[in-house]
Amino acid sequence: MPEDIHNPHDKLFKHLLGEKENAGSFLRSNLPRSLVRQLDMERLEVLQASFVDAQYVQSEADLLISVGIAGGPGFIYVLFEHQSSPDPLMLLRLLSYMVRVWRRYTRENPQARSLPVILPLVLFHGPTGWQGPIDFHSLFHLPLEDFALYTPNFRMKLFDLSSPSEEPVAGNAAVRMAAAILGAHGKPDFLKRIVKSFQALDELAGAPDFARCFEILFRYILDVYDIPKQSLMDLAVESIGKDITEAVMTTYEQIREEGKQEGRQEGRQEGESEGKLKTAAAIFGHMIAKKFRVDPGPFLPLLKDLELNQFEQLSDKILEADSMEEIRLWLQSVSRN
Repeated sequence: MPEDIHNPHDKLFKHLLGEKENAGSFLRSNLPRSLVRQLDMERLEVLQASFVDAQYVQSEADLLISVGIAGGPGFIYVLFEHQSSPDPLMLLRLLSYMVRVWRRYTRENPQARSLPVILPLVLFHGPTGWQGPIDFHSLFHLPLEDFALYTPNFRMKLFDLSSPSEEPVAGNAAVRMAAAILGAHGKPDFLKRIVKSFQALDELAGAPDFARCFEILFRYILDVYDIPKQSLMDLAVESIGKDITEAVMTTYEQIREEGKQEGRQEGRQEGESEGKLKTAAAIFGHMIAKKFRVDPGPFLPLLKDLELNQFEQLSDKILEADSMEEIRLWLQSVSRN
């Protein structure tokens, strides 16, 4: 999947539902059987494309799934919305994204004389739950039913992850884990939902993909919630029935080593900065000694106390000053002490 994912929610959404097996499980488990029977899952492919407007990249993510429909081409467009409040005109934006998919299709298939079907699915989570319309006609005030014939219309399939009354998202363990943890954000019972996400993972314990799914989930929780690593480890072990010690310790060691590397990098940067300050202090001390014919020793502590950007100002002061006293007073005025 693409690396330029904008926040932890999008990252989890794309890493898990962007996998072919998980995407297929999600569609088979949540679409009406009449539609699923028309889908050629053997031709399913998650395309590396996004149609979200730049101004919405912090609150939306999307997946475009190519799948054969009734022997012809077709698409499933999945939009993931995580806004603080539902946008009543979101369907208009969704339509614009679908139009972009059709435009892309016609560019790639210039001989096409018909458009492929797009099934629009929306996953939403927010503090208040979804409160807007789910069909495009609801955006219009139609004075007569006759106007409906001349008004575009479509319906989206909504999955409200933030509403406890909604039917839960079905699918394999990875799909249900993603739905549980994405729906936990901003909820007072988030700990229960975190436990539920770990319990969904329990089904994968021992499977080849378990360690990867566990790491994705664990990192997401650390990014989003203020839970200490060790406490989260304990919660994971308690929630997942099978012995997952190896996966837990592997993830823990990876995260701890990354923390050490970040610390070493910060240390190197601090060391490089200190080295530049010492070099600048020595050079400007030499300049002061040469111009004013004095021993720079007494002024070195003040020089070493300067920030790097202040040495440019000092250079001008040395050129303009008529006496060493002017330099001394300026150094004292800008001293970090």
